[in-house]
Amino acid sequence: MSNIEWTEQTWNPTTGCDRVSPGCDNCYALTMAKRLKGMGSAKYQTDGDPRTSGPGFGVAMHADTLADPLGWKKPRRVFVNSMSDLFHAKVTDEFIAGVFAVMALTPQHTFQILTKRHGRLRSLLADECKCGNGHVPGVHFRSAMAWAVSKANPNRVPGMPDDAEQRVYAAAWPLPNVWLGVSVEDQKRAGLRIPALIDTPAAVRFLSCEPLLGSVDLSPWLAPISPLPVHEAPRTWAEWTWPDWVPVKVRESIEGFWGTDQGRSPRDWMQDMHQQGAPAFGATLLMDDGFGRNPHQVVGRYVHAWNNIGRLVLADDPSRSFAYTSFGPKGRKRSQPIDWVIVGGESGPGARPFEPKWAEAVAEDAHSAGVATFVKQLGSVWARENGASDKKGGDPADWPAELRVREYPTAVPTS
Repeated sequence: MSNIEWTEQTWNPTTGCDRVSPGCDNCYALTMAKRLKGMGSAKYQTDGDPRTSGPGFGVAMHADTLADPLGWKKPRRVFVNSMSDLFHAKVTDEFIAGVFAVMALTPQHTFQILTKRHGRLRSLLADECKCGNGHVPGVHFRSAMAWAVSKANPNRVPGMPDDAEQRVYAAAWPLPNVWLGVSVEDQKRAGLRIPALIDTPAAVRFLSCEPLLGSVDLSPWLAPISPLPVHEAPRTWAEWTWPDWVPVKVRESIEGFWGTDQGRSPRDWMQDMHQQGAPAFGATLLMDDGFGRNPHQVVGRYVHAWNNIGRLVLADDPSRSFAYTSFGPKGRKRSQPIDWVIVGGESGPGARPFEPKWAEAVAEDAHSAGVATFVKQLGSVWARENGASDKKGGDPADWPAELRVREYPTAVPTS
């Protein structure tokens, strides 16, 4: 089991790493690896470069642990490589493919992978076809996954079932039970890592803003569901100004349904967007054209109407300015590129200061976009300065009320 609040189990098919950015400066895993090496733990006998790593923290691959999840019967959330980075340059492509193959073979579990190597994450999982046969991105990596567990492979992952290759080939892609995330400790790392994550196929994409070292604006990647925060929305349509791109007929139908003569208001309209889990207002999306059986799809800017009904404002159709559309849980495509945000302050020796207002801003960006948020802890410095009951600042009872949120995402359908 695990003491990490947002997971239930850790699985470390690789161990060891190298510091690459400010978030790594006080790495808990580096300190723990040194202690485990001294205790004689077999997985921590490889030393790393003292400039970026340390005793027992050299990168090592442990093929003998790859089959471990097959023995876990009870479904659980599994943090992959709490003591390493799966996409480190010293972890081979073949080994990463083996890890993904095992995850494909254990759909009862949910695997959470967090990396600071955003470039390799994208290049491996969204790999472009280089064989000349025009394969869609990802096909070659999926073939590598199947080969990793094939009985024809002399270096086959140990402990695999006889039908492993067939099951891996048949698995949906991206794997529905694998969540992919990047670390975001400051604005610079947000700008570097988030776009690469968005370019990577994943059932769930998440951000770990821990340790958060300063204020971070996530709004460039998290479009608000409603055009204003609900508490700032006007109470009458006379106080509301529509963006120029919204056609008059769309405005009239929405104002009619949400009008004062119906006992409603613009605030109710925006509240409904959040309650229904609507796509972001103004987001450009590919959605159904109409409500019939198997309608074709069109691209347009989304405007919420009511319930699960909306309008798509069209830019390139001379015959009409908008299309009727709807959304729902069955077969629904994601309207946000990020599905989950974790936020927390630093703990342990040398922990750096943390301001709750940083977490509040991140949580507000996520909430406005309808994205699940998990506040993990407020850090050792905050805990000490505020007399918190937990030395890491991890007890929500000590926090400001607006930060007491621990939500989980819902995976979107995959093909």
